[in-house]
Amino acid sequence: MAKLTKGEQRLKVLEKEIKARDVRLGYERLQYAGLMLKSGLCWFKGRYYLFVDRRKKVTERIDLLEGALDELDRLAIEGRLDRPFSDEEPSQSLSGSAADGKDAVTDPQAEEDLSVEGKA
Repeated sequence: MAKLTKGEQRLKVLEKEIKARDVRLGYERLQYAGLMLKSGLCWFKGRYYLFVDRRKKVTERIDLLEGALDELDRLAIEGRLDRPFSDEEPSQSLSGSAADGKDAVTDPQAEEDLSVEGKA
């Protein structure tokens, strides 16, 4: 068996770390029927996937995996790992709810629309 280079060894370590975080890792040819897709981290149906163009060099693969791990760390710190595209802060709650008897509408346009409906 051929000895792995330092870059290949580093890549193997990163692949294990990605998989340990329950990210599905796939090396695919990301060009099909004239479309060229971009390698990167994806969120689909509540799960992370990392697609890497299999034609990339080892150094480029290492950069992609390190970038994905950094992104996962950032999302974890922000408390958004399970909903990466949410603009809402995890500690925020909706102001006013039916339980406290207050009107939960905070958008002035929505309030205006409601008041117009009430006059009709």
